[in-house]
Amino acid sequence: MVIIAIGVIIGIGASSLAAFQLGKENLSRALDIVHNAFSLCLLTGAVFTVIGMIFCETSISILGASGPALAFARDYLRIIFAGSVFMILSVALEPLVRNDGNPRLCMNIMIAGVIVNFVLDYFFIMRMGMGMTGAAFATIVSFALPALLFMNYLFGREAKLKLRLKAMKFKLRIQLQILRAGLPSFVMQFSLAFVLFAYNYMLLSYGSELAVSAYGIIGYVLSIFSMLFEGIALGVQPIIGFNYGAGYYERVSKTLKLTILSCILTGVFGFLLISLFPEKVVQIFSQGDSELLEVTLRGMNIFIFSLLVEGTVLLTAIYYQSINQIRAALFIYLGKIFVVLFPLLFILPIFFGLDGVWAASPATEYIMMLVVVGMLSKEFKFLRHYAKEAEPRQSASTKKALQLVRNSGIADVEENPRFATFRPAEKRDMSREPLP
Repeated sequence: MVIIAIGVIIGIGASSLAAFQLGKENLSRALDIVHNAFSLCLLTGAVFTVIGMIFCETSISILGASGPALAFARDYLRIIFAGSVFMILSVALEPLVRNDGNPRLCMNIMIAGVIVNFVLDYFFIMRMGMGMTGAAFATIVSFALPALLFMNYLFGREAKLKLRLKAMKFKLRIQLQILRAGLPSFVMQFSLAFVLFAYNYMLLSYGSELAVSAYGIIGYVLSIFSMLFEGIALGVQPIIGFNYGAGYYERVSKTLKLTILSCILTGVFGFLLISLFPEKVVQIFSQGDSELLEVTLRGMNIFIFSLLVEGTVLLTAIYYQSINQIRAALFIYLGKIFVVLFPLLFILPIFFGLDGVWAASPATEYIMMLVVVGMLSKEFKFLRHYAKEAEPRQSASTKKALQLVRNSGIADVEENPRFATFRPAEKRDMSREPLP
């Protein structure tokens, strides 16, 4: 999880900064960011490999593993640490390729990685009997394939933000900016471990092992919609970053409103689907245990209310990250987990028992929704105000091109603050033109 979180912080941080700089028409700065992100991936991958190989067995022993369990974990983690650079590259380069205007390629490559993982897991574990070692090899290969394909694209001719070996440099200032910009995503990824631990502890305290199993099933079901929310938010991130950097605030406002609507509609669809067919949805993951089904349905009926607002809260955090307002994004992520969720998770069960544990997450989402509505209202006022003052600006190259068209007589050009219109030039009697 830590290795993947490092890939997330580099990838999301670099893609946010690069999109912002592209909007400002600062291609050299954007290329600098992408090159330093790649260098940072190699550096952190090498650090994880060295430290992991040296302290692998010691760290497992500290966690309490011994005997066969220690041997299994050691065999697995040594291979994972050895291939950590591929894991970081795979996770970090994906948003950079998506930012470069190739989301379809990203999707195809990631699907290929998942398929390879399934096939190799079956081959190494079931056919060759390699156990945990086989699972580790399958995991590394499934990350290495996307990493190599993303590298092939970024070093190839089609990439707009093309990587070149000669341009690889370690600029500490830029790399720190990348880590800072990606910090909110790292916090979100890393805090999931704390949330899972806290929930399992409270479910065992106020329920039983059945409640923990039910939480796992609920997590599987709701994760489908959580991934949809994340996909929508991350998909719009380069669009918002580019247009905000370019000063196209009206476009940013329209894009943000449309994306909020998409998140709300997705949440409503999920809420209605699970509300109308709760047993059928749960039975996909659990069959034959009526007691587990009853506990799961009770928790699910409470949990699904979070779907109505969860997407908007997540989108708002990623929006602020996209426009390089890192403090606002961190405020949402950290506030949601550590200021709201954890206190509710320990307070609500005192009054409502197990239902209070289930209700902590939806209650958190609605409290955070009130917070982000206030933040978004201020943001929309800002965008409306500056949209009137900062109309889309023509670049220097565009102005030069328009002037060349005028001078050549190819077409007549009519300009306004938003766009240029080309009309066929009026025919001139060249016989009456003075000789040069």
